[in-house]
Amino acid sequence: MPLLRNGQWVKQNPWIRLEDDEPLPQSNKAEVPVVCSLERYIALENQHQHLVSGIWLNAADDVLQLHDHVDHLQLVVVDFAVYTDGRGYSQARMLRTQLQFSGELRASGDIRPDQMLFMARAGIDSFEFSEQPDEKLIERILFRFTTTYQPSYALPIAG
Repeated sequence: MPLLRNGQWVKQNPWIRLEDDEPLPQSNKAEVPVVCSLERYIALENQHQHLVSGIWLNAADDVLQLHDHVDHLQLVVVDFAVYTDGRGYSQARMLRTQLQFSGELRASGDIRPDQMLFMARAGIDSFEFSEQPDEKLIERILFRFTTTYQPSYALPIAG
């Protein structure tokens, strides 16, 4: 899947997404960057198995469950399953402002170019597309504005 991170196209996504029923890689002490569901992450952390450094959030997940774990995470993927569901914006904003998450915050799923600037203003700094987007259009949208007048998370990808 195409990945845009901090305004740059990334050819290889190093993160492996594990479903809840898939086993963890054999030699995982952060050697293989793994992303799992919030539920699985919390269960592993409660068992003191610090083997995962990334999670994905579904729209219904309570981001505040990460309060005690946010310092151990390198990546949080916010799933936008349907572009009309705005809960991912709230999750991103809460991660950045309330939980002070400083790692990579990635939008994944049904991402529309006209929503990307709003996602960036909520704190999202990378975008994983389900299909190849028009790269020129994305660049025009993301770099069109360099100044904002409304309060928001600082634009992490503005040039």
